[in-house]
Amino acid sequence: MSDTNDRPELPLVDLHAAAGDRPEARAALDDFHSEFSSSAPDRAKLDEHAARVRAFTDVAGPFERWWLDPRVQAFVAELNATGI
Repeated sequence: MSDTNDRPELPLVDLHAAAGDRPEARAALDDFHSEFSSSAPDRAKLDEHAARVRAFTDVAGPFERWWLDPRVQAFVAELNATGI
């Protein structure tokens, strides 16, 4: 599995700012962050949480820019490769 030092940082503060006063968007971000930062992130759960985040237009753009970053994709690909 990827070393936690290889895990790209989720810009949670910026994403929360984009979510504004929408508790549902903040909850979706927090759920994604919780799974992403766990010791053994589950790719299927990450995908589920990411879909929830993308449902909020104010957050979808900044989240997608982060998600499509090559470092993030490499980390996620490693999750798939290790079967975690």
